[in-house]
Amino acid sequence: MMIDTDTLETFRDIVKEVIKAENDALREEINRAVSPIHQMLEDCHDKLRNHEHELTALDTRMLAMEANCKEMSNRYEKLQLKIDDLENRGRRCNLRILGVPEGLEQGNPSGFIAELLYRVLGDGPNGLEKPPVLDRAHRTATRAAADGGRPRPFIVCVHHYQEKERIQRLAREKGRLEFHGKQILIFPDYSADLTRRRAAFNEVKVSLRQQEGVRYRAPLPCSTPCLL
Repeated sequence: MMIDTDTLETFRDIVKEVIKAENDALREEINRAVSPIHQMLEDCHDKLRNHEHELTALDTRMLAMEANCKEMSNRYEKLQLKIDDLENRGRRCNLRILGVPEGLEQGNPSGFIAELLYRVLGDGPNGLEKPPVLDRAHRTATRAAADGGRPRPFIVCVHHYQEKERIQRLAREKGRLEFHGKQILIFPDYSADLTRRRAAFNEVKVSLRQQEGVRYRAPLPCSTPCLL
């Protein structure tokens, strides 16, 4: 059976219309399905853009905070040095005396220490002519040791700075000092921080003392031994 040309053309047109309708319907369905995805992508893009702006602002703030922290750290170190310097200047007339047995002061530590210094440093033509004038004297604020334990140090404030320096010089010149059969030691009263920094050079000081003819000092504010 032969199909004429007109029928074929009609059939072809019908198929084209059906395919076109199917394509349009599929395209419309795809658009409906993809449209929310596009909206979600746009929302994600907006959020990422906002996050980028926030991160940039956060980085700027972090850089500013780091700079401020560094500046505050530098200021803190300078203030600590100033505070330590002021503390040591306030102690410039102070002495720390170690080894004095407990209880000998009998309620009058200032008078007792003045007499002690006169007794141990007053001998000879270059010694103390009289007991030094003290503003105050007291033991450190710690619990007294048990019998036979190490006695608490005395903190002594000498009224005149020159007299305090003379006491230190005489103590160095006389060497070993004894009171009631016990060795006593006389040191400057430094702050805890300066004491720690000076202690870092203890090995160097020991080495210098072992060298014949070598003299050194570590005057304030320097904590490093300096050869004389």
